[in-house]
Amino acid sequence: MIDFEILIITLRLVLLIVGLTTVAAIAHKLHAKRMAAARSRFVTALHEQIARLAGPDTQAAAIDWIATGFAGRWSLVAAEEISELELTTRLNVIQSLEERGLIAKTLRDANSRLKWTRAHALRVLGEIRVPASVPVVLQALEDRDPDVRNVAARALGRMKLQATDEALVDLLGRHDQAVSARIAAMCIEIGTRTAPLLVRTLGEGSPRARFWAARILGEIKDGPAVPALGGALQDSEPDVRSAAARALGTIADPSSAPLLEAALRDPIWYVRAHAAESLGKIGGPALAPPLAESLSDRSWWVRKNAMDALVRLGEAARPSLVRALNSDDRFARDCAIEALTVMGVQAPAASRTGTAG
Repeated sequence: MIDFEILIITLRLVLLIVGLTTVAAIAHKLHAKRMAAARSRFVTALHEQIARLAGPDTQAAAIDWIATGFAGRWSLVAAEEISELELTTRLNVIQSLEERGLIAKTLRDANSRLKWTRAHALRVLGEIRVPASVPVVLQALEDRDPDVRNVAARALGRMKLQATDEALVDLLGRHDQAVSARIAAMCIEIGTRTAPLLVRTLGEGSPRARFWAARILGEIKDGPAVPALGGALQDSEPDVRSAAARALGTIADPSSAPLLEAALRDPIWYVRAHAAESLGKIGGPALAPPLAESLSDRSWWVRKNAMDALVRLGEAARPSLVRALNSDDRFARDCAIEALTVMGVQAPAASRTGTAG
C-alpha cells in the first residue's frame, strides 16, 4: 500500500534538489560570463598599455600598469602577453617585475601549501621564462600532487631556455607515466635540438630513460640517431628494444633494415611485432622473404604485422606469399591467403590445403 505522505515528501525533496541544481547552474553560467567579460576587458586594456611601451614618455606608466595587472587576478593572462613581447621590451618588463618583488612572490607561491596556488605560479613561471625559475620548476616535478607535477613539466617545456633542454632530457623516466609523457611531449616540441642529449641517454640512461629516448628520437625523426637506435635493438631491456624498433620504422632509413630483420628473431614477441611493422614502412623487395617467414610466428600480433608489411610491399611480396601457401604451418598459409586477397590476387586452389602448423 502506497504511503502518499512519504511520496509527497519525496517529490518535494526531488523538486528542491532540481531547483537548487538549476539555480547553481545558472549562477555558475552567469559567473563564468562575468569572468570572461572581465578577462576580455583586461586583455584590451593590457594591449593598450603594451602599445604605450614604445613611447619614451608613456613607457614608465605603462610598465606600472602592467606590473599592477601582473600582481592581480589576471597574472597568468599578463604573463602570456608578456611572453609574446619583442625580446628587449620583454626583458625590460620582467626587470621591472623583479624590482617590484613580483617574480620573487611568484617563486614563493610555487612552494605554497595550497595546490592550486602552486600550479598557478608554475604556469606563470613557464610563461615569463626567467632563468631563476628553472630550479623551482624542477623541484616541482617532485611535488606530492600529480596535477602540480604535470603543470611543472609543461612549464619547463614552455620556458624554451637552453638550460632546460638538458634538464628535460635528464628527467626522462624519473616520474610517473603522466609526467614522463608530458616531458617527452615537450622534448618532441623542441625537436632535433635535443637529439644529441637523447642519443647519450639512449646509451647511458636508466632503462625507463632509454625507452623514452628511443620513443622521442623516433617522433622527431632524427636521421643521425639511426646508428644509436640500431644499437638499442641489442639493449638488455625488451621495452627499449621495442621502442627502438618502432622509432626506426618512423625514421624509415633503409640502412636500418638489416638490423630490424635480425630483430624478427628477438625472443620477445612485441619486439618482433614492431620490427615487422617497421620493415613494412621501410619497404624494399629484399624484405619480403624474412617477413614471409614471420607469418608462422607463434604470436598473432607478429603474424598480423608481417602480413600487413607484405601487403604494403605490394607486388614485390607476391612470390614470397605464393611460396607461403605451401608452408607446413597453417598460420602462414592463412596469412598468405589473406594478404593475397587484400592485394587482389586469387590464391591457387591447390595451395589452400596442407597440414596444420
